[in-house]
Amino acid sequence: MFKVLFITFLGIGLGYLVRSVAWLKYLPKSITYTIWLLLFFFGLQVGENDLVVNNLDTLGVKALVIAVAGSLGSCVAAWAVWKGIFKGNSLNPKKTSESGLYDTQVHHMAEMDNHSVAAAEQGVEENLSGSKFKGMLGGVVVVSFFAAGCICGWLQFVPQFPFYGEVAMYVLYALMVQVGMSIGSDPKLKEIILGLNPKFFFLPLGTIVGTLVFVAAVSIFIGKMSLPDSLAVGAGFGYYSLSSVLITQIKEATVGADMAAQLGTIALMSNIMREVITLLFAPVICNVFGKLAPISTGGATSMDSSLPVITAACGKELVFISIFHGVLVDFSVPFLVTFFASM
Repeated sequence: MFKVLFITFLGIGLGYLVRSVAWLKYLPKSITYTIWLLLFFFGLQVGENDLVVNNLDTLGVKALVIAVAGSLGSCVAAWAVWKGIFKGNSLNPKKTSESGLYDTQVHHMAEMDNHSVAAAEQGVEENLSGSKFKGMLGGVVVVSFFAAGCICGWLQFVPQFPFYGEVAMYVLYALMVQVGMSIGSDPKLKEIILGLNPKFFFLPLGTIVGTLVFVAAVSIFIGKMSLPDSLAVGAGFGYYSLSSVLITQIKEATVGADMAAQLGTIALMSNIMREVITLLFAPVICNVFGKLAPISTGGATSMDSSLPVITAACGKELVFISIFHGVLVDFSVPFLVTFFASM
């Protein structure tokens, strides 16, 4: 646990130090390729494991239970924040500070006049369908690498090596350095945190607490899964690629490769299901639980793949808070998943 956290913080510091270096623009692609490689390795482990392959239906039920519980917990928490903190008022960033929701810091952070805000909103609307397709395509590619690894492992196309798990761990360390660098080098993160109304912090906090409380509540009904393992899966908050890889690598040292592969598979499926819930049911969630609920259900994906459907269902004025929420929840994933998986 501490090694992963240390490497992540090391990456954050390194990213801050080299934040003006030109090659950092290639970091998102590098992270994507590393995740693909790790998921292929993960798929190999799953495909070679007859116990996991023969129990995919059972693992899928467990994944669905955790996904639904986490999503429902997020919705309830978002409803409480919407009614208790924001009193059900508008979140339009173009309103003045008299609303009590936005102040001059927000306008300074955004550095937009009414014309540029309108232009940004128009751009979001014009790119809505394309962004949604791109986000779904990215998910398909990620799952494809995992599936390819499963097939290769099942058919034994790739020979087994004694140091196979060790190589995968070092690839994981490389991924965490890159994730940390992407956080530390982000020029917008400091502006978003300093510029937004302090009330906005209650939404990502509610997402995290609501998810974990509801997952903990249903964990007693999930056979052969401990409370920490259930929480580790739920703490992915839709970030299926990173959470599944982290859980698999961390748990292997304590429970063995078979159980680690099973838990990693549950994490992958559960967090994919959570994103799908957001993509399919955002309008319904918005109507039942309020305008903040789809953002909360989106979890770590509310700043990218789920953003188009959130914008369409809840209004373009929620773009900024959705991105802010996604950044903070995304930041929490490696730390919370590592913490619970190490218990």
